[in-house]
Amino acid sequence: MKLNHINLYSHDTDADRAMFEQYFGLRTLVVRGTKMVIMQDDDGLVLIVNHFENKLEGFGYPQQLDILHIGFIQKSRDAVDALYKRLSGDGWEAQAPRNAHGAWSFYFRAKGGYFIEVTTLTPVRSEEAYQKNQR
Repeated sequence: MKLNHINLYSHDTDADRAMFEQYFGLRTLVVRGTKMVIMQDDDGLVLIVNHFENKLEGFGYPQQLDILHIGFIQKSRDAVDALYKRLSGDGWEAQAPRNAHGAWSFYFRAKGGYFIEVTTLTPVRSEEAYQKNQR
């Protein structure tokens, strides 16, 4: 099974579009005013950022949308650090990279209100180690 798309509610679709193009290499496929942007990465994953306030009525989004995040895997700690420096140099408020979940990572808030994680691969524990901890 392959993940096909991600659809995120955004407070600022224009700013998010620019960020995803500039820092993460996504290309824009469709722009529908300030209500929706459809983008795609090099592997075919589609990312949609929308500002459909009317669709929030009756939908149980949490009060704090900041728990929503997407992650971008980088090949190395140096690549994480380089992207952090680019974002910080351009005025984005991002926490300094640190060790988290066994990986080197940082988070920053998109203009749309959700968080973006930039990280190295997280080591996956073997099934045997997992089972030992469940006993």
